[in-house]
Amino acid sequence: MSKIYVVGHKNPDNDAIMSAVIFSQLANAVDSDNEYVACRQGGLPGETRKLLEQCGFAEPELLTRVEPADEKVKVILTDHNELSQTLDGIENAEVVGIIDHHRIADVTTAQPAMFICMPWGSSCTVIARLFEIEGIEPTREQATCLLGAMMTDTVMLKSPTTTDVDRRIAKKLGDQIGRDPVTFGAEVFRSRGADGFTPAQMVSRDIKRFDIGGKPVFIGQYETVNKQPVLEQTDEILKAMEDYRVANGGATLVLLVTDIIEEGSQVFVTGDPAIAERGLHITVTPEGVWMPGVLSRKKQVAAPLIAAAE
Repeated sequence: MSKIYVVGHKNPDNDAIMSAVIFSQLANAVDSDNEYVACRQGGLPGETRKLLEQCGFAEPELLTRVEPADEKVKVILTDHNELSQTLDGIENAEVVGIIDHHRIADVTTAQPAMFICMPWGSSCTVIARLFEIEGIEPTREQATCLLGAMMTDTVMLKSPTTTDVDRRIAKKLGDQIGRDPVTFGAEVFRSRGADGFTPAQMVSRDIKRFDIGGKPVFIGQYETVNKQPVLEQTDEILKAMEDYRVANGGATLVLLVTDIIEEGSQVFVTGDPAIAERGLHITVTPEGVWMPGVLSRKKQVAAPLIAAAE
């Protein structure tokens, strides 16, 4: 029997953690020849911790690096397929699977591997669909975690990444647990305790690195139900952004302060502003730029920045 580690991206969000946790449970149910172990590359978001405790699921193991060994560690990556977002030492591992909903990037494998990447709003939507394909109904607890991750990743089905598949599966999971998906999603967002985060945590808690135009670009997102208290800390946030950018060797750092209620984002930039100005068609200012309707880092920020560099 082989042990296979299932892990989401660095600086994990709710979808990264829950996709690893619930997929490992599904895989253990259908594959008795291997043991699947859920892992994480960082701390648990507040909403994730609460959902795991509520559902009686153990916190996934911390795994951030793969060391060289005579027999390579086997891993399945969820919610990412970019080298800049994956495990340090990934070259020492055998990637046997990827489950994702982002662009196809630069993780490669020496042997054929399971690769499931769907243009849906959440990796947990993909995993919920895998339950359907396997003919297995998730438990109430699994359905709760899947729906919670779907709601945060699609911003309660408001994000432009949301598809009809997401809506159908959200309704199905909501019916199973007896909750309206959007109402449930609002509760999950509120459970983050967002007002307690420092500017440094706002910058680093959900940030991803992208290699754009040959340069490292960090894109972070901080979601809130009321942006005003956050914007009152603009100077401190800009300093935290610059500290993070310099410490991690980034050329540019873009931070979205996303107001879920107002359905838009205040966009801040430190470092070289050129790529952000070209890709987002904005003029960078210290007070940030309000972009109505911008809710998705993946589709509305990362994608145009990458396109602008091509």
